[in-house]
Amino acid sequence: MKDIPLKCLFVSSEVAPYAKTGGLADVVGALPKKLRKHGVDARVAMPYYQSMQGKFFEHDEHFLTSYNVQLGWRVQGVGIYYDDHIVPTYFLKSDTYFARPELYSYKDDDERFAFFCKGVLELIRHIDFVPDIIHCNDWQTGPLCLLLKDKYSHDPLYADIKSIYTIHNMKFQGIFGRERLELLELSPDYMSQEKIEYHGAISYMKAGLIYADKITTVSPTYAEEIKTYEYGCGLDRLLSEKLNDKIEGILNGIDYDIYNPKTDPHLYVNYTYRSIQRKKQNKAMFQKEYGLQEKDCMLIGIVSRLTDQKGFDLMQQTIDHLWVMDKIMQLDVQFVVLGTGEQEYEDMFRHLAYKYRERTGVFLAFDEALAQKIYAASDVFLMPSLFEPCGLGQLMAMRYGSVPIVRKTGGLKDTVMHYNRETKKGTGFEFEEYSGYWMYKKIEEAYEYYNEEPEHFKQIQLNGMKKGFSWDDAAKAYMKVYRDII
Repeated sequence: MKDIPLKCLFVSSEVAPYAKTGGLADVVGALPKKLRKHGVDARVAMPYYQSMQGKFFEHDEHFLTSYNVQLGWRVQGVGIYYDDHIVPTYFLKSDTYFARPELYSYKDDDERFAFFCKGVLELIRHIDFVPDIIHCNDWQTGPLCLLLKDKYSHDPLYADIKSIYTIHNMKFQGIFGRERLELLELSPDYMSQEKIEYHGAISYMKAGLIYADKITTVSPTYAEEIKTYEYGCGLDRLLSEKLNDKIEGILNGIDYDIYNPKTDPHLYVNYTYRSIQRKKQNKAMFQKEYGLQEKDCMLIGIVSRLTDQKGFDLMQQTIDHLWVMDKIMQLDVQFVVLGTGEQEYEDMFRHLAYKYRERTGVFLAFDEALAQKIYAASDVFLMPSLFEPCGLGQLMAMRYGSVPIVRKTGGLKDTVMHYNRETKKGTGFEFEEYSGYWMYKKIEEAYEYYNEEPEHFKQIQLNGMKKGFSWDDAAKAYMKVYRDII
């Protein structure tokens, strides 16, 4: 079996560089590419969103085929476009469902992604590629696992196909009304706790969990956390009891072709761990370009979605009758924030930028090039997450010599080791209790190293830059999982 090339079709609602709202896109953009280098015939299927059209390939020249998709009593057409300049990718085009400004948050998201799941399964009838594995990702693809197992597997074309379901974030489960069973042509029998019922509704994520042949998460710690009440989002008993034996945590990596300070075209000055002194030039030039005081003080970077999950409510707690944010700014530090999200946190950072004009840069946007400049310019990188399935920001930060300050949860726990001044081992600073006080204390600790013990601070930077977080290890782990279930 080991000599037979594996065939794997990744199915995802977003894939970098085509469409991205978070880490899911980065994972599905990088992992298939790495698997192909290991001999796997890995391909991708994703929606063809309005925002993609005209950006990546000549539209008409890449048309492959079209067919109809049955959704209950509805029949909707889908057009398939194909491009292989990065990874062989099938784009499912529907003006009805995907010709919209945003990827998600529409009232008919249940119908949109039911269509996507059925459209992908029907795709196999129309192309010269029958995968051994269909690798599904997050709630948008959960119904595919169910349909493959209970509906399509009776067809000889699909009988030998296995499915893997990867959880990138348990919080988002795709919960919809029970009347939506008809979209998937499912009988009322599926409204049971043993199947996809969830508190009187149906859960697309639960469909993936129950019906996939294997479940993976994006870090080993998160694989254990989701079996607990605190992190399981209502599915902890299902995961810890019924599904425990088919869950495995495989740590994400980052794409070293993109996130490499030696070759990154977005940096002012390129560098490696051997020439880390050049990192300071990136900070100085960043300060000049974006109007920060041009001085050598500790620069704290944040690149993140601005949501409760990411721990930004900790900045609104108080220490000594001060907001934690103001307490941090009493130190001689600068702050740079890039991201969008909840209005509350956008307003909080707007206030920060107003109050500390020459010490703060706040960019309420999504900008990949600016993100990479921030990784290179910042001295420390803050991720105080309430929970973090894996986290990619801390991996990118370490790659660029920015020292992570993180809460000890999920993938942050798996990837960041608190620095030990005696052994000179460790890659950052961790705190465990979810509180603004302990977040501040770790920022203060990093600040003291930066100002009073610069050789130790440099050692932490070097330790992080030398750590290996490429996709090679993850790709090998996934290949083993694939082999085990086919």
